[in-house]
Amino acid sequence: MMSHNTKNPSSDAEQLYSDILTCLKGMDIQHLIQCIKNADLVSISPAFRQLTEHERVLTFGILANNEPQLAANLLDHYSDAEVRALLTQLPKTTTQEIFTFLRSADRRMILRHFTQEEGEHLESAFPKVWIEEEKAALSYDIHSAGGICKNEILKLNSSATVSHITSILADDEQNYEHQEWRYVYLYNDNGSYLGAIKLKDIFSLPYNSHVKDYLDDSVPVASPELSLFSLKSILDTTPHSIIPVVDRRGFQIGVVGFKQLNEALYRESKTQLLEQSGVFGGDEFRTMPTVKRNIRRLTFLLPSVLLSYAAVSIIAQFESIIAQYALLAAILPLVANLSGAAGNQAVAVSIRELSLGSITPRGVLFVVLKELPIGIINGFIIGFILSILAFITHGSELLALPVLVSVAYMISSTFAVVIGGGLPLILKRMNLDPAMLSSPLLTTLTDAISFFSVLYLAKLFLL
Repeated sequence: MMSHNTKNPSSDAEQLYSDILTCLKGMDIQHLIQCIKNADLVSISPAFRQLTEHERVLTFGILANNEPQLAANLLDHYSDAEVRALLTQLPKTTTQEIFTFLRSADRRMILRHFTQEEGEHLESAFPKVWIEEEKAALSYDIHSAGGICKNEILKLNSSATVSHITSILADDEQNYEHQEWRYVYLYNDNGSYLGAIKLKDIFSLPYNSHVKDYLDDSVPVASPELSLFSLKSILDTTPHSIIPVVDRRGFQIGVVGFKQLNEALYRESKTQLLEQSGVFGGDEFRTMPTVKRNIRRLTFLLPSVLLSYAAVSIIAQFESIIAQYALLAAILPLVANLSGAAGNQAVAVSIRELSLGSITPRGVLFVVLKELPIGIINGFIIGFILSILAFITHGSELLALPVLVSVAYMISSTFAVVIGGGLPLILKRMNLDPAMLSSPLLTTLTDAISFFSVLYLAKLFLL
C-alpha cells in the first residue's frame, strides 16, 4: 500500500524521481515497483511529470508487465491526451495489459482516439462480463448519459434468486475493483431491462426467493441520448444515488450517478476555460513536444492576428484626429479593454447556460433583452467614473474629453455585453464551438466598436 505521509511533498517528489531514474538505469524492476508503492500519494504526480517521454514509456512498460493494476492506477496522474500518447508508444500486448484494469469510462476515452485497427486490438481486452455494454456505450456522445455511464454493473437474468446472488458475491472472479455493487439489475430472456433493487435490500428477502418479485419501482431510467443537464435534473429529484441507462431496445448499457456527471461537467468546464484562454486540443503540459505545443497555440494566435489587425485598421481612418489630439491614443485602449471585460462576462454566462442546457441557441433575443439593461446601467456608472478620472487628469488640457470618454464607453460597453451574450448562441446554432470562437470574435468586435466610438465622437465634438 502507498504511504499517506505528506511531510515534505516537494522533497519526496524529487527523491522519488531520483529513485525511479536509478532503478531504470540499473533495470531494478522490483525496487522500482516498491519505490512507487511506498511513495507519498502527493509526490507521485510531480515525480512522474519530470520523466522524459522515453523514461515514461520505459517505466510503464515495466509496470504493465509486472504490476498492470498499479500501472493503470498511475495513469490517473496524466491528462487524457498524455494517456493516449503514452499507450500508443507501448507495445500492443503491454497496452492490452493496462487496458484490462482501467475503468470503462477511461477505456472508452482511449478507444475514441485510436485508429480502428488499434481499437479492435484493445477491444479484445474488454472484460467479457461487460463487453456488450462497453461497445454499446462507445456509440454515444461524450456529453450524454450513454457516453459517460459506468458499465461495470451486476446485471442478472430474471431467474436470479437471492441464493444465486449470494454465491456470486462469494466468487472471487466477481470481486472487480471498479464494479458498482449498490444495485442489482435484472433483464428478461430477450435481454431487455426489467428493473433494479438495492443490494442491501436483497439480504432481507427469503433465501430462495426470486429477486424479480421485489424490484424497486421508484428507480428511474435514463435514455443514453440524455444531455448532462437533463441527467442532472433526474438525479436531483430521485433518492437513488445512481440510475440505469437503457437504450431504445431496452438494453441496459450501464449506470450513471453524480460521480460520472460531475466528472463530465468538470472536463467540459476545463476544456472551455482552456479554449477561452487560447489553448486548444485539451490539457497542455511543458513535458509535451515543443512542436506540438507551438502548433496548438498558433491555432489561436494566427487568426487573432488577422482579427486584431482588422480592428486596428479603424484607427487608420481617423489618423488626422489622433495627430491633432494625441491624448486620444491613451483613451482608445482604456475604453477597449474595459468594454472587452464587460463583454467576456456575458460570454461566460452564455457558455455556462448552454453547457447546462438552461438556454437554447434559439434564445438570442431573450439574452439580448436581458443583457441590454445591464450594459446601459453599468456603462453609465463606469462611464461616469471614467469621466471624473479624465477630468482630474486631463480636463484642463481638453474640456470635452471627460464627456467623450463617458459616452464612448457607455456605447461600447452596451454593445459588448449584447454581443457577448448573443455570440455563443449564434455560434452554437451554426454548429461552431462557442468556447473556442467567442473570445477572439468578441475581442475584435469590441475593439472595433470602442475605437470607432471614441474617434467618431472626437470627430463630432473636437473638430
